[in-house]
Amino acid sequence: MQFTTNEDSSEKVIWSLILNNLTSNLSTEASAATSSFYRTEDGIECSVRKKNGALIANCYSESDRMGKRRWTIDLK
Repeated sequence: MQFTTNEDSSEKVIWSLILNNLTSNLSTEASAATSSFYRTEDGIECSVRKKNGALIANCYSESDRMGKRRWTIDLK
């Protein structure tokens, strides 16, 4: 699954788009309290986790060179 955001989108906006792109079952299991955003050399990534800490998905972003970031959701 993929979606695109502006380069300067906030984590709140990105989190909302991640949840919108997950199935309704997975989006209700996702917990903002146990999930995390982190910076890498390539940009920003996110680990989406359940309340118990179990990994649901890794989300990776990359610049599309037009002022946007393309996010890929890798379900586990």
